Amino acid sequence: MNPRLSPAQERGLIVLVAIGLVASGLALFLPTIRSRPLTLLEPIDITGIRILLPTFIDAEEENDMVNLNTASAEELTSLRGIGEVLAARIVAYREEHGPFQTLDDLMQVSGIGSKVVEEIRDLVTLSD
Repeated sequence: MNPRLSPAQERGLIVLVAIGLVASGLALFLPTIRSRPLTLLEPIDITGIRILLPTFIDAEEENDMVNLNTASAEELTSLRGIGEVLAARIVAYREEHGPFQTLDDLMQVSGIGSKVVEEIRDLVTLSD
């Protein structure tokens, strides 16, 4: 009698042999990977170089800023330290002297000092 394997048994045997070959290959290969020394990066001396990191501005945050050169008196009252009287003075000053060139120009308005300017510095813009 000739012991012959069925086609399904042959495929099963081939799969087992393939798995054995892969396993033995990994057993030989993995120790060589682990035995390699790690490459360490040397720090780079960047004395005197200034690195600027990007600042991301949320679109909603940008839209919430009040433009001192276009805002109405009502919009200006939403700022800390700016009531109806100061808002009206800002609008009147702007109409008489033109747009503000710098935020510090706002101190030319009667009743506004450096304290108010510092309080609103991050809440206002001068351009569109």
